[in-house]
Amino acid sequence: MKEVTKVSIKFANDAIIGYSDSKIAQSEANDCFVRTIAAALEIGYDDAHAYVAKEYGRKNREGTLGVFVTLSKQKQILGKEIEQMGEIVQYSTTKRLVTRYRCYGRIVEREMTFKSFVKKYSEGTYVLLVKNHAFCLKDGVVVGGNYSDTTALRKRVHAAFKVL
Repeated sequence: MKEVTKVSIKFANDAIIGYSDSKIAQSEANDCFVRTIAAALEIGYDDAHAYVAKEYGRKNREGTLGVFVTLSKQKQILGKEIEQMGEIVQYSTTKRLVTRYRCYGRIVEREMTFKSFVKKYSEGTYVLLVKNHAFCLKDGVVVGGNYSDTTALRKRVHAAFKVL
């Protein structure tokens, strides 16, 4: 019988400090990385918004560019330590999350899917970067993300950072 992976979600209104009262949050769009930082570091939405605008050059109602490059250089965010997850693999100079499996007698290496990530790392707080999107995974629950983050289990995790 096939095992079903289910991921639950805590929406931003319930999970992020000051989100429902924030006038900035009510007028924002494309703020997934701001919500991710607020949820992962357990800080207020307005504080996360100001931090991302200052450190990443994010403009209101626009997405955040250069997240992977900037995060991979950082050891701390607002006093909390972060660590990039993964390993250096043969075809890359940066850390990547990979899954290995046997296919027709050969070992195949692929970029890890969200489903594989949740199975392997069910405890802890993580900042996950997928194609054109970011969200926080805290103890197996998507925090402050979109509903589709819980259902698109085959999406590839391009990078993950553990909040220590």
